Amino acid sequence: MEKRGDKSIDLPMGIEKKVAETIKKYSLVSEGDKIVVALSGGKDSTSILYILKKLGYDVHGLLIDLHLGEWSKIHNNNMIKFCEELEIPLTIVDLKKELGQGICFIKAVLKKQKNFTGCTVCGIIKRWILNKWAKKLWADKLVTGHNLDDEAQNVLMNFLKGNVLLGVNSSPATGGKAVEGFAQRIKPLFFVPESEIRKYAKAKKFDILYDKCPCAFGTYRVETREWMRGISDIEKKKIVENFQKLVPKLRTENVFELKTCKECGEPSSGEICNACKIFACLK
Repeated sequence: MEKRGDKSIDLPMGIEKKVAETIKKYSLVSEGDKIVVALSGGKDSTSILYILKKLGYDVHGLLIDLHLGEWSKIHNNNMIKFCEELEIPLTIVDLKKELGQGICFIKAVLKKQKNFTGCTVCGIIKRWILNKWAKKLWADKLVTGHNLDDEAQNVLMNFLKGNVLLGVNSSPATGGKAVEGFAQRIKPLFFVPESEIRKYAKAKKFDILYDKCPCAFGTYRVETREWMRGISDIEKKKIVENFQKLVPKLRTENVFELKTCKECGEPSSGEICNACKIFACLK
């Protein structure tokens, strides 16, 4: 066992047990569910795809080619090889074919016109594409690789922004019950620290890149991530678990009406979804 502070943490292989326990405790998957895993090519999504396959679930990989030069090419090739070896079907969505441009051009336009940060634009577009394609693939559940560190960062970022309601859907099963028009998102790595996932991926010798996105710099999330490096995994877990105690009440007192975007037909909190607002700037 390795030590962190005055308490021990599980060996990397304990991740598989944590994932199985989280799935069971939060009823993330039902028998016969088709599970689409949103792949980035990094350690988190690759690990959860591997674990779910090992646990016997019906999984399908979904990767967005963002056209970030050599970085995207390496990720694409790694995931093609990985899925072939595990006999997992893989769908790669070409962003240029989907929207007409790569992510760098799109972010440059939005930065100039709306002063949006790159991560904000990328996040909105990826969520839109993932939901659209998860439905095309007849997914019952859409898995993302969000881990304990990601969730702790979200809690603190929303608190510092003065709007904890931004995290109202934060849970291993986003939004609770599935909503019509959405492939329900689930996060089996919700309580697993990033440090343990890194150890697991390296122990399994996954052929992946461990580098962060080349565009991930100078943003609020990056700054928050750097600040949180001094916080232990145990403290991160306390942050997330304590916020989870507030989520049921926040959801009860703040019910948001989900609408259908008039432009694309996808679910939206307003008349026009954020993705279509971005697309309008590209015309």
